[in-house]
Amino acid sequence: MASLPWQGAVQVSFMFGTQRASVVGLVDWHALAQKLGTLRDGGESGGSDLGRQALELIVGVDSLRSAVDYYVAGAPGSELARSVLALLKPLSAMERCLEIARSEADAESRRSAVELLRMVADGRGIAWAAEFLGDEDEGVQVWGAGIVDQLLWSGLADPEDCGQILEAMATHPNVGVQRQAAFVRSFLASRQKAAEPGAAPDTAI
Repeated sequence: MASLPWQGAVQVSFMFGTQRASVVGLVDWHALAQKLGTLRDGGESGGSDLGRQALELIVGVDSLRSAVDYYVAGAPGSELARSVLALLKPLSAMERCLEIARSEADAESRRSAVELLRMVADGRGIAWAAEFLGDEDEGVQVWGAGIVDQLLWSGLADPEDCGQILEAMATHPNVGVQRQAAFVRSFLASRQKAAEPGAAPDTAI
């Protein structure tokens, strides 16, 4: 596999106190920062989102897309691939999940792709969930509802922005989707009650 512009041995010299030091690394962070646009006059920007974008480039888009395929195939080690993708939430993995889910692949593969998308999606997943609620396959519909569940549970979506899709889930002809709506509304209500001033702390073990 060909090296990417920010991969390979890189040596950087710098002043450490009054001494000049040098370090050799396998990632050209300067090139990577330029690629992501984090450098500016007088400073730099960073953050968890930029960190995930950098990791996506370091690992490689092709590797992450193939990890989606590996998970959907259910091969040994697929759960580890899923765990990595869920941690990084790379855009390339989201796009590959969507490609499979929207394809003419067999129903099980399409369902697995949407189930994985549930774990790797960010806030954009709400729109995709609405799309999958209208899919002809009932399993895809249920996993589409699961995207809403996961995003709200993890705080990646705002409940105030999800009223319409929750209503669509609650009135959906698929009983499995209706159950998801009931569960989501239940934990949102519990969360709101716990956040009210004077609410007793949850001491359940």
